Amino acid sequence: MDVVRCWVLRALVGVPVLPRLRTCLIAEELVRNARVHGCAPCLLRLALDATGRALRVFVEDCDPRSSGTWTTGAGLAFVDGMSRGWGVMRRDGGKTVWAEVALGLRMPGITIPPVPPSSHRPKRQGHFDGWS
Repeated sequence: MDVVRCWVLRALVGVPVLPRLRTCLIAEELVRNARVHGCAPCLLRLALDATGRALRVFVEDCDPRSSGTWTTGAGLAFVDGMSRGWGVMRRDGGKTVWAEVALGLRMPGITIPPVPPSSHRPKRQGHFDGWS
């Protein structure tokens, strides 16, 4: 997960420390869940909400078995406690799990790269293909 942590911390330069660390921990947990419970490829995205006061973390996977109820295990309980809210969006061919982190102030000047730089993409490990 060092790759996720490094990318998120670099992507959020200029964001106050506490929301940046919360976002990092949430992203790591959602990516870990996608690796354990989903199917590759996985995609991590960050986006500001329309007000510029909250950051959204999205992790997509390609698990075709995206139906059923979601139980809140330890990882999602952690995400629930660290975020303003989280949820699951089902889509054709997979699902997207999201969480929202309050920034505490408006951050209109943040630019978030769409994908990690190629030098920070993980090598193929197990069933995780990185960001594709």
